[in-house]
Parts: sequence; structure tokens; C-alpha cells
Amino acid sequence: MKNFIVLLALTLSTSAFARQYIQCSVLGDSTDVAVVNLQTEKGGTLFLSSGMQNPEDERILVNIELDMIEGNNHIYKVVNENGEGQVSVPSEAIGKSSNNLVIDLSFSGLNFQYSCFSRIYND
Repeated sequence: MKNFIVLLALTLSTSAFARQYIQCSVLGDSTDVAVVNLQTEKGGTLFLSSGMQNPEDERILVNIELDMIEGNNHIYKVVNENGEGQVSVPSEAIGKSSNNLVIDLSFSGLNFQYSCFSRIYND
């Protein structure tokens, strides 16, 4: 019984991060989409496309990693030799499902705002 209580305490005291999937469409008159897939709070991948109906060469998949927490945002830097960028996700949305959040993306000198929803998956 004592071992069970210790095991239960250890299980409850360790924090686990479930994969977070954030699907977005750019604000404004465009078909651009983005998907932020956080495998951990420290990073994951960013998928960008001009629209799924467009050619595959208008799509990019890059790794992202947590660069800093600034104000109320987690700032993830793009890890890619083809360009520099960052994704800003509201800190209050990290690790939570949401039907409405806005992320900011800057990539190769261009800035965009995306309207998103977020889901948590325990893989």
C-alpha cells in the first residue's frame, strides 16, 4: 500500500505536456494557413501554406523552438536555414484547448496575424 501511495504521488507531481495542435488561417483576404504543432512546450513544428488547393512548392515545414517568454507570449524561433522567423503564441493558450486565439508570425521579414483554434492530444 505504501508503494502505491508513493507511486501515485510521483505520478501526480510530474508534469506532462500533451501535444498541442494549433490550426490557423491568416486574418484578411487570403487563403494562407498555418499549423503550429507543439510536441512539448519547448518546441515542435510550423507548417505554412498558401492554401491546400495550391501547389506543394508553396508549402513549408520548419522546426520551431522556444526562444523566450516575453510579456504574455511564448516566442518560438524558426529553426531553418532558408529564412528567419518567429511565432508568438499567447502564454495563456499554451497547454489548453481554445476555439479562438490569435498568433503572430514573422517570417523572412513579413508579418502576419492568424486566427486559430487549438486542441490537445494525449498521444
